[in-house]
Amino acid sequence: MARVSRFTLDDRKEAVARAFGGSESPAAVASSLGIHTTTLYRWAGSSATEEPGPAPARLIEATQELLRHADYADITIESVAARCGLAPRTAFHHFPSKRDLFQAAVDDAATVLIERIGERSADAGWPNTPLEQLQTFLRIAAESIYETPRTHVLFRNLGVPKSEGTAEHWHDSFVNAIVELLRAAAEAGQIDRNTDLLAAARLLTGAMRGIHTAVFDGADTDTALTLVGRVHLLIPPA
Repeated sequence: MARVSRFTLDDRKEAVARAFGGSESPAAVASSLGIHTTTLYRWAGSSATEEPGPAPARLIEATQELLRHADYADITIESVAARCGLAPRTAFHHFPSKRDLFQAAVDDAATVLIERIGERSADAGWPNTPLEQLQTFLRIAAESIYETPRTHVLFRNLGVPKSEGTAEHWHDSFVNAIVELLRAAAEAGQIDRNTDLLAAARLLTGAMRGIHTAVFDGADTDTALTLVGRVHLLIPPA
């Protein structure tokens, strides 16, 4: 069965009220609950709270939507505010710069994706051997990505200058997870023990990113998942 959230509907409503209607900041409320701030934004903007989303959540969602058909350079805070029916001054109050807004959109997408991967992983049948576990992990990640349209901001080339913040630290977490699975595969004698694990993990991540980018640009998801199922074959066998 899929993982059940430890937060009830009433818990979420109370958290949203504290974060956006009281004296506490969203960051303080998120810290007290042990969640990411963007999770609060998502709760506030979802039907689960039965309330209209607060400005930050609406701005984040509008940014993700605009980036589906425009590059980073073509988007302004004013255009994002207009898309969700807010005054520019309201947008600037919550996000003083486009960099802040874009990074919030990236963090939100990554947080949602990580939760989706966690839910699918809890419900998956995991093989006993590390290399097959890696194959399962890559497929779960791919399926989660394709089911979560907002994650396109993590993979497509949006023309974002490096100085404006990127999604790279989220990809680094993915690389580290692959390194651990490859280490277990090497210890089990499934791959060459002399393999540079970090370099191999980065290679697999790069291949996966290329496949995901193609999907968000219109490629067939079934074909993509077939390729994902073979990506682990790039690693030299024992």
